[in-house]
Amino acid sequence: MNLKKSIFNLITLQKRNFFGKSLDSISTSIRNALENKMNDNELSGEYRVVRKLAELKPKIVFDVGANIGIWTQELKKYAPDSIVYLFEPIPDTFDRLIQNLSVLNEVHPSQIALSNKLGEFEMNYYPNQSYFSSIYPTSLGKDGIKVKVQTISGDEFCFQNSIEHINILKIDVEGAEEKVLEGFQGFLENQKISMVQFEYGQHSLDSKFLLKDFYTLFENYGYKVGKIYPNWIDWSAYDLSMENFILSNFIAVSPKAENYSETLK
Repeated sequence: MNLKKSIFNLITLQKRNFFGKSLDSISTSIRNALENKMNDNELSGEYRVVRKLAELKPKIVFDVGANIGIWTQELKKYAPDSIVYLFEPIPDTFDRLIQNLSVLNEVHPSQIALSNKLGEFEMNYYPNQSYFSSIYPTSLGKDGIKVKVQTISGDEFCFQNSIEHINILKIDVEGAEEKVLEGFQGFLENQKISMVQFEYGQHSLDSKFLLKDFYTLFENYGYKVGKIYPNWIDWSAYDLSMENFILSNFIAVSPKAENYSETLK
C-alpha cells in the first residue's frame, strides 16, 4: 500500500471518533470558504458586481425575489437613474419592501411572482426568516405557513409594460430559478437580457435543476456563465466537481453585452 492510500485509510478510520468529526467539520468549513459560501453580500463579491455594473449605467433592472429590497437599495446608491422592477409575492414581506423603498425614485414593486406562466402557486412562507420563502419546503426555515401567490411570466410582464430590453436580471427565488428563466424564454432567445445573476445551492436538490442545467440553458442561448468570487469572476467551463450544492452566486452574460464581462474582470 503506497503512502497516499495509507494516509487516506488512516483518516477514514477516524470517521467515528472526536478527531475525525473535528477534521470533517474543519474540512467542510474550508471547502465552503473556497467555494465562496458567504451570506455577507459585500464579502462574497455580490456588491462588487453591483458597483461595477453601475458604471455602465443600466437602464432597466429586474429584482426577482426582492424580499425586503436590500439588493435594490445597494444598486440605487450607485445607479440612481436605473428603473428597477421588483417582484415579491409574499404579502407581509411585500409590505416591508414598500416601506424600505419609500425614499427611492424609479422603483416599481409588484406583489406577484415571476414564473413560467400566468396563474398561481403555493409558497412556503417563514415569517421570521422571510428570505427562505420558497415553493419548496426547507429545513432551514422554521414555523412555515402556506401562502397562495399570483404568477406571471417575465415575457408577458415585459409585453404588458412595454419593456423591450433588460440590462440586469437578478434572481433569488430559493429554487424556482428554472421557472423564472422559462418565463423569459423569448427574451433569452433574442438576447434581450444583458446579464442574469442567479443563485445555486441546496434548493437544486428540490427543484432537480442542477448547475449543469443552468450552464446548458444559458449556453444554448449563447450566454457565457461565470461564478462570483470576492474580487473576480470565474469563467471556467462547467465541470462535475462544481455540482456541490454549496450556496453561491453566478452570472450569465449575453454575447451582445461583452462590455459587461469586461467590466467585471
